[in-house]
Amino acid sequence: MKDRKVPVVINLATGNYVKGQERLDRSLVADRPFEKRFWQDEEQIGAPKHKENPYAFKLYGFSSAINQGFKHILWVDASVFAVKNIDPVFEVIADEGYIMQAAGHKAGTWANDRCLEYFGITRDEAMEIDMYGNAGFLGLNMNAEIAQDFLREWYVAMKAGIFKGGWRNDDLSESKDPRCKGHRHDMVVGSIIAHKLGMEYKRGDEWLQYAAPREPVRNQTIVFKAQGVT
Repeated sequence: MKDRKVPVVINLATGNYVKGQERLDRSLVADRPFEKRFWQDEEQIGAPKHKENPYAFKLYGFSSAINQGFKHILWVDASVFAVKNIDPVFEVIADEGYIMQAAGHKAGTWANDRCLEYFGITRDEAMEIDMYGNAGFLGLNMNAEIAQDFLREWYVAMKAGIFKGGWRNDDLSESKDPRCKGHRHDMVVGSIIAHKLGMEYKRGDEWLQYAAPREPVRNQTIVFKAQGVT
């Protein structure tokens, strides 16, 4: 398939989140040409339902974009929208091979025992691994070997069921270790893989800001805000 020369923004949203997808769609502005691929059902990209394999649809979204010939791919969640021109994000993806932003959390807090066993690491080791923030803002340049390696390992872990787990650990279903507060599915798995590959995160609030609806943008580098869907 012929490579597409323009970057693409991808998103899948269902139910109430479709409103967020529409907000995201309206917000996207760039000086350079780009495309969008938005879906409203997992079946459109051959993904399992969210309840069967949480957030697996994100990886199927990347695969769909790759199969269409796109190389520079930016996944943005429906809870996120642009507050300015998105060209700078595309530039980072092109120049550095990927874009991820630090979350300020540790993988050991949000990985269940099964996840740690899969990767062959202890919880003590996982408590030293930084997480990237919001797997709902992730850009990959599929011309870059490190992005290819990341997506391949992420996909294998997803197919192995390592995204699965409870959001909270109040009932100790995810671990008897009280340091585990729950399992963060695609995000914690991706963070462990990124750490293994030596990938570096952008500073928290450098590109994406978590914010209440009326909270102003904190600095000039912010391109996206995440504030949920109402």
